[in-house]
Amino acid sequence: MTAVAPLPLTFGTLPGRAHLPAPEGGARVLLISTYELGHQPLGLAAAAAALRAAGHDVRTLDVAVEPLPAAAIRDVDLVAISVPMHTAARIGLQVAEAIREAGIEARIACFGLYASPLAGQLGRRGIEVIGGEYEAGLVALAGQVAARETGAFPGAGAKPSLARQRYLVPDRRGLPALDRYAQVRRADGQHLAGYAEATRGCAHTCRHCPITPVYGGALRLVQPEVVLADITQQVEAGAAHITFGDPDFLNAVPHSLAIIEEAHRRWPALSFDVTVKVEHLIEHAGALSRLRAAGVIWITSAFESCNDDILRRLDKGHDVADMRRALALTHAAGLPVRPTWVAFTPWTALDDIAAMFDFIAEQRLQRAVQSVQYGLRLLLPPGSPLNDLLAGEGRLGPFDETLLTYTWRSLDP
Repeated sequence: MTAVAPLPLTFGTLPGRAHLPAPEGGARVLLISTYELGHQPLGLAAAAAALRAAGHDVRTLDVAVEPLPAAAIRDVDLVAISVPMHTAARIGLQVAEAIREAGIEARIACFGLYASPLAGQLGRRGIEVIGGEYEAGLVALAGQVAARETGAFPGAGAKPSLARQRYLVPDRRGLPALDRYAQVRRADGQHLAGYAEATRGCAHTCRHCPITPVYGGALRLVQPEVVLADITQQVEAGAAHITFGDPDFLNAVPHSLAIIEEAHRRWPALSFDVTVKVEHLIEHAGALSRLRAAGVIWITSAFESCNDDILRRLDKGHDVADMRRALALTHAAGLPVRPTWVAFTPWTALDDIAAMFDFIAEQRLQRAVQSVQYGLRLLLPPGSPLNDLLAGEGRLGPFDETLLTYTWRSLDP
């Protein structure tokens, strides 16, 4: 991929972007994304749709692929930073502090999955948070800013909002083009890739997962017509592949299959990848051939460990034998699996690392496992169910304000 040379940005003029002035009285909002795993940021597109529908003047900036000069944050009433994952939260905190150091008087908020768990840490820095289903909270906060008011709003603070909502089609106007992001390499060459979600939250409560403290097993379905409209605009922008970023695409089987099969009917050449739990690969084995027929070219699945005791502690719902069975089922369906791992946990011993490498070699997964997976260390955000477990074992350390995680001591240092 050839990188596009960055251009200086200002709030008033973003090159190549549509200027969408708000009606009289709307707030001037700058939405910032820091990291979404190489995808065009859905978090900004969803937030922009809600805020623009409410009459606010919204600009977007993705610092993963664009610079953040001081001029970009002038004449702004509200800066809202998307924090859908841990890395995004760490970078987002740095961005917020840089904005404060620049003397900008705008209110600053973080929204998304990692906002509520970090409410205490962010609040001490004067950053407001909106967690869970964040759109209504963002709209309410922008309304307060426009009216020069303060007060409570949905999802504020440590308690996320899980209110059901009628989703809007994400508004991707103003985002960098798809060629600025990760692309997919298929047998027929390299192609632009988009990103969509058919659900939010997760029906499961794995103890190490950052979704658990926020959604607590709640699942929210995005209306099929909204998902398909979002895919449509990305296909029109050149996408030949769509990543479904749902925590588990088979949490709601009829819903998700209906969406992906309709997308395949509309765009037969479009390919997809999805994420599915090991236990769902087994439970819904009959759906695997349908996924393959609908254009899915690989599945990501969280294997995590080759130690059954560690898997029980994480409450993964599978064991190593299940991992082998899931691989046999996906192989029979013609679906490659890309396993993910938490290589280092408080209970991991050297033998467990060796067992992981042996399993990968046995199953011929060397090319399917990204090298970064071999160094991943368990994160413990505030609210993680594992915090109490480790505290009871006397191995939970203090919270690291820079790393945004509790520290822990290994049984096998």
